Amino acid sequence: MDKLKEILSGEPKDLRALDIGTGVGNFIEVLQDSLPGYISIIGVDTSKEILNIAAERFKDGRIKFMHMDGENLELENNSIDVIAISNTLHHLPNREKVLSEIERVLKPKGIFIINEMISDNQSEKQLSHVKIHHLQGELDTLFGMCHDRTFTEQELIDIVDSLSLEKIDMFKYSTHEEQEKSENLEEEKAILDQVFQALELKINKINDMVIRGKYLKALEGLRNELYSVGIFSATELVIVCRKRHSLDFSLTEGGL
Repeated sequence: MDKLKEILSGEPKDLRALDIGTGVGNFIEVLQDSLPGYISIIGVDTSKEILNIAAERFKDGRIKFMHMDGENLELENNSIDVIAISNTLHHLPNREKVLSEIERVLKPKGIFIINEMISDNQSEKQLSHVKIHHLQGELDTLFGMCHDRTFTEQELIDIVDSLSLEKIDMFKYSTHEEQEKSENLEEEKAILDQVFQALELKINKINDMVIRGKYLKALEGLRNELYSVGIFSATELVIVCRKRHSLDFSLTEGGL
């Protein structure tokens, strides 16, 4: 991600970074490439199983993974130089608490990076991704997971504007124009095949026959529509912020 690398190029060396909701560590790869120097990157997630997969991917001793909830970060106040949260905000049952924790542990002048796919201003092919993602979110919610619909660009900007941070840059990537250069219809069909198979398996686990039938019908409609349209990844929005000053947090508010 060249633009992020350019934005962070002037940051000091010996940085401590944190990736919240790291999953298998995909955004840690972006941080590795974008940061001018780091002494540690910690990836945190609430799934031990996923963290075990992530740990197998990285052999750099400076990268560690911890089982931790973003609502209660077991980190000291003003202790992290760079914090990232990538495609995770819409999975948070208490987004405000997580954002408060981020502000608490971020150092003065520290960097906060939000990376999220957006639902608006997408091409027809990109809307295929959005529609699949929203169906996946409905199914996850049905099974007790927090998975809200994708944010619009303005909703993400409003979230950032509500924080005590200074917005220093914002950009998009994975646009339709970028993907159009390497359009591959066979590959798109293979992606849709895989996605629809996974969705059907999940739907068939629904015990209620009426609800299961409803979603199988919705899936069939989506199949008929999207195979004729194709699929591109939805555009992603990155917002980069800086902490203006040290906020007054007491140890009773989560610091160790």
